[in-house]
Parts: sequence; structure tokens; C-alpha cells
Amino acid sequence: MKRFFLVLALAALVPASAFAWGERGHMMISRLAVETLPDSVPAWLRSPSAADEISYLGPEEDRLRGSGTSYDADWAPGHFLDVGDDGTVAGVVHLDALPKSMGAYADALAKAGTTPYRVGFIPYTILDGFERVRMDLAYWRVYDYLATHAQTPEKRAQFAYDRDLRQTLTVRDIGDWSHFVGDGSQPLHISIHYNGWGDYPNPNNYTTKHIHSYFESQFVNQYAKIDDVRALVSADTMAPPDHLLSQEELAAIVGEYLAGTAKAVPELYQLYGSGDFERGTPKAVRFTDEQLARGAVMLRDLIVLAWENSLEQSVGYPGVPVKDVLAGKVVPSSD
Repeated sequence: MKRFFLVLALAALVPASAFAWGERGHMMISRLAVETLPDSVPAWLRSPSAADEISYLGPEEDRLRGSGTSYDADWAPGHFLDVGDDGTVAGVVHLDALPKSMGAYADALAKAGTTPYRVGFIPYTILDGFERVRMDLAYWRVYDYLATHAQTPEKRAQFAYDRDLRQTLTVRDIGDWSHFVGDGSQPLHISIHYNGWGDYPNPNNYTTKHIHSYFESQFVNQYAKIDDVRALVSADTMAPPDHLLSQEELAAIVGEYLAGTAKAVPELYQLYGSGDFERGTPKAVRFTDEQLARGAVMLRDLIVLAWENSLEQSVGYPGVPVKDVLAGKVVPSSD
């Protein structure tokens, strides 16, 4: 609890415009995702300490902004996606048909004369994070099994050490990844109208004021309450597949999530224009809570999916199927 208040105190020293969803919003998304994990996920990942650490790490990618020219240029576009009013990125990439890799995405954008570093690449920070966490959990399964089934006490002790270290690394990876998943539920991160409507056709006379920081930080800090957001986090999770998810399947999940966020952009501008945000009306608060809850649900569901799908993964090189290890068919070396 002391650490939580310290984080909030440090956040107060940083300009609100530096954060996406703000420190408070990201911490809520990350915490609620962990606190609502089902019992099918290992207990250590559902523990209060894991929730604390992942919540703390939720805003980490924003704390790292300003690290340097190379870091900022490489990673800042991983927080957003410039989706146009036609639902596409640069008129050539559709969210329901995302290219399966960053390279393929860059090739598609090149046809429109742009790059991922100009229009954003958040689908791929989310996809990359999922694949990394899935592999983390695959190794954990193997190490956990061998910690009790390896042939000698020495080898069992080594695998127990590897398992415990993998738990630490997995929590770290989930915490860092949670930031990008959370960004994906902030409508102004999935739109060309990311900070005021901008120089685009504007038949509804939406505001051109810079509202990005106000919405995600000032408004969230004043009105968003974690218990209210928790009440909107559904208990149902994605049905686990019985095969290793293909890149196309993963991209479809992420694309649908981001498309849902993009559809909320007009309502956000309508609420701002009607003065609902300024007055803190129940309608504006509910809208904001729903976006935060969408981020928590998506993160929770992707963690569950990564856990279930890790059983279909292979580890090491050349790859050894996790299922073969757990069935006693293969005994990897601890060397």
C-alpha cells in the first residue's frame, strides 16, 4: 500500500500529457485484469503480489518516455494507431485483416507512402507481448513439471530455480505488455483525431481543442473509480482453442479489439461537445469506465489465452513440444 501511494505521488510530479490513460487508468486496467483471472490460471499469477507488481508496471512504458532519442523514436509509435473515419489505416490496412507481422504491415503502408512510425503500430506491440508471455508460460509449465520429475535432487533443484525465476520474468513481461493492451482501449489512441478533430471533414463541428490529456488523465483522475470499473468487467473469458493459435487468428482478435475502440471516438467527441465531460455527468463517467473495463477484459482474456495456448507451444531449440515434456516423453537438460 505504501508503494502504491508512492507511485501516485511520483505521478503527480510528471506532466499529465506524458501518459496514456494516465498513471491511474493504466494501474486500474492492469490490476483488474489480474484480480479477475479465473482459477484455471496458476495461483502465483493470481496472487495479490502479482496484482501489485503488474499494476505498478502498467504505466511503465510511459515512465520510460524521454529515455533518449533512439528509444523514444522506436517505441512511441507502438502506443497508438491512426485509424481513419473509413476504419482503415492510411486507406490500405483494415483492422479486420491486419497483416500478420510488422514487416508485412510496413510493406502494406509503403504502398500508401507512409510507415508504421508515422501512423503507429500498436497491433504489433500487443501481438509481440502476447507471444512473449505465451512462451514465458510454456517454459514455466516445463520447469514446474521437471522441478518434481527430474531424475536427481540436483536437477530438480535447478529446475525449481528456473521455474521461480521464470515466474518473476513473466510478471515483468505481463506488466510491461499490459501498458500497450491498455492503450488499445483509449479511443484517442486509435484514431486520426487523437487530440482534437484536426484538419479533416467535420460536419458535426467536433472540437479542435487538444483534449487528449484532459480526457485520459484529468477526467480519469477526478471521476473514474476502480470499483465502478470492476463492476463492468465481465466474468466470461474467451474459449481456449485446442491448437497453437495462428498469426492470423491472433491478429483477428487484436483487430476486433482495436476496431471496437475506434468506434467509440465519435461518442467521445459528442460527450465533450455537449459539456458532459466538463460537468462530470453520469453519462461521461460511464463512457470512460466502459473503455477502462474493455482494456481490463482484453488484458485478462489475453493472459488466459496465453496460459491455455502455452500448452500447445514448443520450447528450446530445436523445439520440444510442451505436451511431450509433461507426458514424460522428453526430459530436457538443465544445462
